[in-house]
Amino acid sequence: MVTATPSIETRAVQAEKFWSQGDAALAAGDRELAYRQYTNAHDLITDCPALHERAHRKLKAVTKQHGERGEYLTDSVLLALAPFGIFRLIAIALRSKVGGSELCRTRA
Repeated sequence: MVTATPSIETRAVQAEKFWSQGDAALAAGDRELAYRQYTNAHDLITDCPALHERAHRKLKAVTKQHGERGEYLTDSVLLALAPFGIFRLIAIALRSKVGGSELCRTRA
C-alpha cells in the first residue's frame, strides 16, 4: 500500500514543532536533543528550498558544537551557496512538486 506524502503545509507545521523543541533543548543545554529535533525537521522538508535552507541554518548552530565536523562543513557550504540557488537545485534533483510554491520560494 502506497501512502501519500503529507502536504508541504502539514510538513512545515510539523517542522516548526521540531524546531521549537530543538530551540528549547538548545536553550536548556541539551545539544544532542536539539540536533535530533533539527534533523527531524530537516528530513521532513528537504524538497522545499526555503525550509531546507532554514533547516541547515538551525543545524549549523549545533553541528559544530555536537562534534559533527563533516556535517558542519556541509551546512557551511550549502549556506554559502544559498544565494546561488543550491537549495532550489536540490529540490529539482529530488523532483520536488512543492519547490515552486510560495512557502518554498521565500528565503529563510
